[in-house]
Amino acid sequence: MPRYKRENRLLQAIQLYLSQKMPELRDAPLQVRRLDGPPESPRYAATAEICDLSRCPRALAKIATASSDCGVLDCPLRCSMRLLLDQRGGIIQATRSGIHWS
Repeated sequence: MPRYKRENRLLQAIQLYLSQKMPELRDAPLQVRRLDGPPESPRYAATAEICDLSRCPRALAKIATASSDCGVLDCPLRCSMRLLLDQRGGIIQATRSGIHWS
């Protein structure tokens, strides 16, 4: 009997938000981390970022950028989004910037 793929509501909420609010990040790799804190605090942090490698003065390799090895913390060529979510997948806060979230 084949296993059925469980749909992850958290990932669906993140992908839906990005496709509606920031379509340029729709295909960007996602990093989701679980957070600790008081009961009413955010439970998850999700980040997505892409860089414009065609104009990068440092000529970083695409693999280095995708694996978060870029040494530049705040770059005007980077488009990034950080989402804070509750445990049900609701977006609590969205921050758009050029910062490399670690």
